[in-house]
Amino acid sequence: MSNYTIALSGLQNTGAAIDTVSNNIANANTVGYKSGEYVFADQFTQAVNAADRARAGMGSTTLGVRRPMTQGTVVNSSNALDLAVNGKGMFRLLQSSGSADKVDPAAVYYTRNGQFGLDNEGYLVNQNGMYLTGYQPSLDGKEITDDYIKNHGLLKMPAANLPGSVTSTSSIGAILDSTAQAFTDTTVEFDPAQATYNNKTTQTVFDVDGNTRTLEVYYRRIADTVIDITATTDGYVYQPGPAAVPQTSSLDPLVTLNKGLVLRMNTVATSQGVADGAVDNNTSILLTNAATAAAVNQRIYVNGVDTGQKVNAISGDLKTITASGALTIPDGANVSFYSAYVSTAGQTATAGTNTKSMTLSSASSASVTGYRVYIGGVDTGANVESGAGTAGLTLDRAVSWSAGAVEFRPVHNMTLITLDGTQINVNGTSNQEGQNQKLTSNLSQVEVYASLDGKFYDKDLDHAGNWDIAQAGSAVKGYKPISRIDFLGGRNIDALSLDPVSGNPKFRTVSSLSALVTNQAGGDSTLVFDLDLTDTSLQAGAFQITRSNQDGEAMARLASVSVDEQGRIAGIYGSGKQHFVGQLALVHFDNFEGLIPVGDNAFAASLASGTEASASGVLVGRAGNGIMGDVKAKALESSNVDMASELVRLMVLQRSYSASSQTMRAYDQTLRDVIQMVS
Repeated sequence: MSNYTIALSGLQNTGAAIDTVSNNIANANTVGYKSGEYVFADQFTQAVNAADRARAGMGSTTLGVRRPMTQGTVVNSSNALDLAVNGKGMFRLLQSSGSADKVDPAAVYYTRNGQFGLDNEGYLVNQNGMYLTGYQPSLDGKEITDDYIKNHGLLKMPAANLPGSVTSTSSIGAILDSTAQAFTDTTVEFDPAQATYNNKTTQTVFDVDGNTRTLEVYYRRIADTVIDITATTDGYVYQPGPAAVPQTSSLDPLVTLNKGLVLRMNTVATSQGVADGAVDNNTSILLTNAATAAAVNQRIYVNGVDTGQKVNAISGDLKTITASGALTIPDGANVSFYSAYVSTAGQTATAGTNTKSMTLSSASSASVTGYRVYIGGVDTGANVESGAGTAGLTLDRAVSWSAGAVEFRPVHNMTLITLDGTQINVNGTSNQEGQNQKLTSNLSQVEVYASLDGKFYDKDLDHAGNWDIAQAGSAVKGYKPISRIDFLGGRNIDALSLDPVSGNPKFRTVSSLSALVTNQAGGDSTLVFDLDLTDTSLQAGAFQITRSNQDGEAMARLASVSVDEQGRIAGIYGSGKQHFVGQLALVHFDNFEGLIPVGDNAFAASLASGTEASASGVLVGRAGNGIMGDVKAKALESSNVDMASELVRLMVLQRSYSASSQTMRAYDQTLRDVIQMVS
């Protein structure tokens, strides 16, 4: 009698398969729908001998409905919030709770249907009111964080208006023309109405009310001066510009160029030769060619570097040099000889304070014009300008010194080459590192003036600058520079020293400007901001602004909403600003077929599919990483139902159903015949 059961199982399972196909056909137009495939399985009678080949079957059963994760066709949509995933990721949804929290964090669902809109509070929801979730933005909206838990991961439309913000930092970078006229006459004051400046630029800044203000910055080249660069054991050190501000809280007030920089000799050697054989801790040097007799008492340089020793004697056909101290020289090294120190045994100088006149205890024994003056072994940084052969000397610059033994050293022209290739012409007595000598160089100077809405700082406006200098006749005009930029080798001296970690300058050229401004209604507010001029250089070429930006802005109105391929949602405002409100969180299941369809275009996780809590076979991430796929805005994923295949499958199932019914009829007729025979 099991034949009835066999036929009945065929009818039941074929009917269920027809239901599955019918459901596919009914959802052919459902966005993101994944077609189901009814899976048949056979049944066999249990027997004592499981290997009995004569066992009769028990009909068919089902193993479930398969829903392969195949990609549906992506079609365009006119709704800006319609989204499609081109890949295997699924949108992550939270069910509305109807409470103050809006959602139940445990009610997580997944869908491929990207038909989204807005609720009455501006949150992104699907047509069933489920909330779309994703990663949250930073407070300033400039980037996306790694948090998709905050605010339960809900995503909200950008605000219609972004409030304005006051300018706190302004940065202007420029290339100034080094060939432009320099105002070296200190009696010529800066006057914006006259041709007393070289260039100017304009920038719009914003006050606390979001009102626009016009900042005008004027550049004025003035006379060059001299800067001292001290060669210490830690590197080359100098005083930064008057408006320099350390990037960090370091208390070191000096700029230190990195140790080991190239200091190339430009002065021509008196004589030179090539070492004939290596010298190891010896005072005797053999050259391949003869040196000149003038090399006696001169300094010895090996491969262009000062050894600190001098030539005591020359012998052996002028090829053997006896040094004042032991040297180590490789074979074939270039050996050069430069001017010696002027002997000043027993000669002293009286103390001097910020003066160019120096009094000696006795007259110089030789001409020392052009030589550097050392007092007590300390470099004064000043050279002798005149007065050779007398007890009194005139220096080329005003310096201060304590009384002590005086020494005159020859000055060489050299080039200091920084790590970024900047070449600085310097004058000094040696190219040895760590000698505490003062390398002197010409320092180009540019004064910077500024006005706000036509009113100049330090005349019409108060300012809290880092530096202040009185100009000649300032009682009449009252104009003072807000800053001064100093240049070495065409580079801002504050920007030459770099942080080895970040690569940024250790110092910035910054002036803090403060002004009381009045709005249209007559109210007053204070506008305080830092003007950063670090990125300014002095080159032979036309004036140009390389960078001009500030962090303030007026109120901005939302112009459009953009969703990129990574699922980042941003508001685009009329000011051009982009403000992120979040990024879609996509979920990938290794066993997509284990998800439970719950209707309304949604799926729930199961033990078979894995859950976010178990993290087994489930990955929550961002679009665009290759696993999740990309997001396409203003597009929808069509159902993956193949109508032709479903109709053919339906016809086959109809035949199967009819055949199963015939089988049942045959069983019924056979049983009837048997009963009639017995009766």
